[in-house]
Amino acid sequence: MPDFQFDQAIEFYRNKIKLPTSGWTDIWQEQHSHAFVVAGAAHDALVEDFFNAIQKAKWEGGGYDEFRTRFDEIVAKHGWAHNGAPGWRSKIIYDTNITQAYNAGRYQQMVSLKEFRPYWRYRHTSIEHPRLEHKAWDGLTLPADDPWFHVHMPQNGWGCKCRVDSLTRTEAKHIWDQAGKSGPDTAPPIEWEERVVGKNGSKPRTVRVPKGIDPGFAYNPGKAWLEPHTVPPLQGYDAVLKERGTPWPTSFKVPALPKPTKIPADVILPTETAPEVAVADFLDVFGASMEMGAAFTDVAGSTLAITKSLFQDGRGQFKWLAQPDKVERLRYVNMLAMTLIEPDEIWWVWEKDTADKGKWRLKRIYLRAFEIEGTNEYAIAVFKWGSNGWTGSTTFVADHKKEESRLAYFDKQRDGLLVFKK
Repeated sequence: MPDFQFDQAIEFYRNKIKLPTSGWTDIWQEQHSHAFVVAGAAHDALVEDFFNAIQKAKWEGGGYDEFRTRFDEIVAKHGWAHNGAPGWRSKIIYDTNITQAYNAGRYQQMVSLKEFRPYWRYRHTSIEHPRLEHKAWDGLTLPADDPWFHVHMPQNGWGCKCRVDSLTRTEAKHIWDQAGKSGPDTAPPIEWEERVVGKNGSKPRTVRVPKGIDPGFAYNPGKAWLEPHTVPPLQGYDAVLKERGTPWPTSFKVPALPKPTKIPADVILPTETAPEVAVADFLDVFGASMEMGAAFTDVAGSTLAITKSLFQDGRGQFKWLAQPDKVERLRYVNMLAMTLIEPDEIWWVWEKDTADKGKWRLKRIYLRAFEIEGTNEYAIAVFKWGSNGWTGSTTFVADHKKEESRLAYFDKQRDGLLVFKK
């Protein structure tokens, strides 16, 4: 068992959503980087007790031995009928959660040092009852960005103790010289096989899994955590949600209302401003123009293309020509630009596109609160960016409204996962 006390691993574990489930496969692969589940633990209180027991045992107490004792107490308290012997079940729960937290934190550290340690080496560390596929990967050295690590980053199965080390160019060359190689290895081909999961929980289903990896482990836990593009729960979890009568839960408390940014009244363009002038003003903020676009990277690290096409339809016509009633919105483009550049919050939410075979689309929501100098007006600007373009809106809230009312309105704009907060 890895012994760690570094922030990345602790944050990975503590930020997980605590979910009751009928089975471990009710949620799938990357979703486990954002949710804490115990197979068959279908009640909130039971899941929370396990979550807190692991956290206390690892970071405040006596490790697994303490959790083993707490496991029996929790089972007795809730009258939980679990599969497998208590010793085996408690060990699986504890080891899997701690090991994956370590792996996720380790991945974040390696990514941050990738410029200096650009090669990663797979290490098979199990001695007793080794998995032959994992043993065959031992010593495999690849560039850090090789896609092979997307599905082969440990943990690669129940009880897997494999790890990945990062190497400097000098360290990698020394290994290649000793092996008579001239450079990094070539990733082995991925062979896929079909396996049935969910036999002991939700409705069984067939999934594709790379050979050598247990079902549900064919993903990179750290990458899934750093890039939280995890879609809502699979169909197998619907029954649990229906029983609880609650939506997909969140792992955070509602943030407080951000302090509004005071801006001069002339940030809002005059009513008579021509649409083309408003668009040019917006583009100019990002170093773009009507003739040339620009790439803009937001504070969360996402890059957006800023061009005049943001204001055009699929035929290249400016949108206000077909919808003259929306010209008024262009008066607030400077506030929308400010929201995109320096947001109070950024949220990512997955939305189902019913027009495109029900595919999930990621939408980014940028929020910022403003106070207009000289008017005492309070405004909320919302800039939404998705695969189908962007939408923007600025809503003014009457000055006499109380703080609670402002927070309630601001909170309505929040959706999905909070990825940035000023």
